[in-house]
Amino acid sequence: MTRIVITGAGGMTFPLTLTADLLALPALHGAALVLHDPDLGRATRTAHAAQAIAEAHNLPLDLTVTDDRRAALRGATHVLLTFQVGGLEAYRTDLEIPRRFGVDCVVSDTLNPGGVMRFLRSTPAFEALAQDVLELCPDALILNYTNPMAMNCLYLQRLGLHVVGLCHSIPGTAQVISGLLDLEDQPLVYRAAGINHQAWFIHLSSGGLDLQERLRNTLRARFLPAWGGTTPWTEGAATYTGGQERVRAELMETFGYFTSESSHHASEYVPYFRASPQSVQAHLPRRWDYLRTAQGLVGQEEALTLQAVERLRIHLQPSGEFGMPIIAAQVGGPPAEVYVNVSNDGWISNLPTEACVEVPARVDAGGVHPETIGRLPGACAGLNLTGIALQTAVVEAAVQRDVLALTGAFALDPLTARLLDLPGIRQMARELMQAQARWMPPWVQAALA
Repeated sequence: MTRIVITGAGGMTFPLTLTADLLALPALHGAALVLHDPDLGRATRTAHAAQAIAEAHNLPLDLTVTDDRRAALRGATHVLLTFQVGGLEAYRTDLEIPRRFGVDCVVSDTLNPGGVMRFLRSTPAFEALAQDVLELCPDALILNYTNPMAMNCLYLQRLGLHVVGLCHSIPGTAQVISGLLDLEDQPLVYRAAGINHQAWFIHLSSGGLDLQERLRNTLRARFLPAWGGTTPWTEGAATYTGGQERVRAELMETFGYFTSESSHHASEYVPYFRASPQSVQAHLPRRWDYLRTAQGLVGQEEALTLQAVERLRIHLQPSGEFGMPIIAAQVGGPPAEVYVNVSNDGWISNLPTEACVEVPARVDAGGVHPETIGRLPGACAGLNLTGIALQTAVVEAAVQRDVLALTGAFALDPLTARLLDLPGIRQMARELMQAQARWMPPWVQAALA
């Protein structure tokens, strides 16, 4: 029997979306769904919302809610990870402490000091989870939605789990490209590969016509000053993607291909755009800040859940997230074409085997089958390597329980290295670990003591 566990089911974004996806896919209507969260009240809120959607569409829903992880995992075939350790309190220090040192990020959940800290906070939870999975459901497929995606997937694999990482940034970026090119109802055919949040759109076409040069010229005309473009102050939804894309335009002009995260987020992974407040203002004139967004949602959980329920009561269809279609394809539904984050078992030949890469994959009853890409364009692979260096160093430090190696990994972050000298990096890293000591793994706590 298919038994799907969502752990972190009290969250605001993924748990209800994934549950609605299950309801929208007929191949999963016989599956058991378990919503697990240490905060039973939050998981129960998600469960009530899911039941309301199922009842509105007269659909079956075999649902269990629990705060007991071992009870949730017993017999699981698929486990979806959607939790964040430390919540908003820890996340605030991920951003505010580096900002005091001049390292200004808007998300900081992928690389950067905040990405390292978010990973460290998660490692004790990953270790406890892995111990239970290996005992209670060793063949389960772990579908990871948590960031930092690459570090988390590499660590979970080192713990002995069969893990695939899932992110919506590539299909989301494809929609942005369609909008920039005014394709309207014409389908965009694309192929992307690289690392999470920095995958490259190495093929773009529509109606059999290659669109790379058209996209390059569109970006030049709209966003690059050397070609008469501007980066306007924008309002509304386009603030995050589409309306302010000078960063991605500059990256495509330099490296040859469009990349898979918004200009705000992409600017954090490289040393070129955030070296000064003036540079940030020139490239991203309207600031988008995920911490402010998250703080603005505090106290609105019930209202936002009700809004989601009302929308899904009227119109239920798959969200575009890959998690449930993967499971459906494995249990008898139609094959799925998805993007996955997996260890680089030859999928991209000019990136290291110890890297976690993001590539297309086909899913069927036989499992998840990543696509062999071959070589990425050399400059694109080179920029990916700067992120991979940090990711693999942090994971290795965690495996070895080595705080000195961990401090060295902070210094590999491209943006941090641009802005701070080594004494400053060491001090910032120590302040971050001290501020988050209660969430740190024991080996970090011992070093701080």
